[in-house]
Amino acid sequence: NRFAIFAGRVHLMNGGARNFRGSAPTEQATMELAVNIAKKSQESQFFSWLQIFDRVTEKYTEYSIKNDGSLEERECPK
Repeated sequence: NRFAIFAGRVHLMNGGARNFRGSAPTEQATMELAVNIAKKSQESQFFSWLQIFDRVTEKYTEYSIKNDGSLEERECPK
């Protein structure tokens, strides 16, 4: 799968592979999975952030998980 999803509670540099939550082959499937992870996190795991890493371009998009389980894109450092 091209896109990897990572999510966690506290945004620290020590998460790495432990924060891996899944992967998907397309952007659409990835966003569906990310939204599902965000919504479920409000019920049990309480994640506060989520990142989608594109294995081809080696770029990532970062999101805050809001209290209602929605995603809000963060500006990533260049």
